[in-house]
Amino acid sequence: MNRFIGRTRRSWFGASLIAALSLLAFAGGAQAAEQAALKPDAALTSIGTMEQTLRPQGVPSNFVVTPNGYFDPSCVQEVHEGEELHKDGNIRRVDGSLRKPALCSQPHFALNGTRIEPNGLVTFPAAHNPTINGWVIDTNYSSSVAIGRIVASWKVPSNPTTSASQVIYFFPGLEQLPNVQSILQPVLGWNGYNDHKWTMASWNCCVSGTTYHSSPINVSVGDSITGDTYSNCSPGVTCATWKIVSKDVTKGTSTTLTTNPYATLNWVFGGVLEAYGVSSCNHYPSNGSIAFTSIAVYNLNQVQIANPPWTKDFPVGSTSPQCNYGITATASTTTLVY
Repeated sequence: MNRFIGRTRRSWFGASLIAALSLLAFAGGAQAAEQAALKPDAALTSIGTMEQTLRPQGVPSNFVVTPNGYFDPSCVQEVHEGEELHKDGNIRRVDGSLRKPALCSQPHFALNGTRIEPNGLVTFPAAHNPTINGWVIDTNYSSSVAIGRIVASWKVPSNPTTSASQVIYFFPGLEQLPNVQSILQPVLGWNGYNDHKWTMASWNCCVSGTTYHSSPINVSVGDSITGDTYSNCSPGVTCATWKIVSKDVTKGTSTTLTTNPYATLNWVFGGVLEAYGVSSCNHYPSNGSIAFTSIAVYNLNQVQIANPPWTKDFPVGSTSPQCNYGITATASTTTLVY
């Protein structure tokens, strides 16, 4: 206000009023931005959009579908580009300040219907809905050394033959063994945001019952895409900062989640098919398979592991429908057939 000294009182008052209004507007804008940042992500596909017979048993209809199971919308947080998710759940903004999402007070449901309370207590499901809801097929292995990076390429497959309320996810990823604390995954999803389109986002679950994802990007059938999950520190260093980059190479767009992995990562997934609300083989992409190629796994010294011993895994078991599921794998490729 010193620059207004010496002007008439009227001019001073007018300028002061304008400045005050500007500050109020700025404060209001900042507050609105803050509220928007804290607003739960409600854009994901909800259980309520599924046909009644396809909904998982015991899960509230307002819960949303994520690559990590079913969550109350208040327990899903979007981490925007340039922000960083810390181990305690705080999110560091681009300007260095911190925002703390509201503490998740609702349980979430694992892929098999297990109810998990915010305090970690679990209740196992009494019955299993025969509709496919969860992991279907994948390749994975348990590493004897800490992992520092996994990168893979694949193409956006055809749209499903039948576009209903199903949600389909494909991704490589990293977890911990024997005590899983998080999963880092660059995810390609169909209808993930109730849009009947293909999108990509990077995910990490679950700090105090909350699952986090980056801002999604749109991708198109036939696009070449990559997922790159890596330590952001110097080789040989156990790192608290990782990046999960989901990139559309064809379009030149990407979305990144910067996050803490919470513990050493040693459970490696070369390619995963995860599905929700699938009651017909026509609910899968019409081309019937997807190939993860140029898969490269590195240790903390950023030395590539020559021959990852991929195990073929069929979590779907005998659950209906059975869609000629198959897996072929080499050191650098995983092809999932459905």
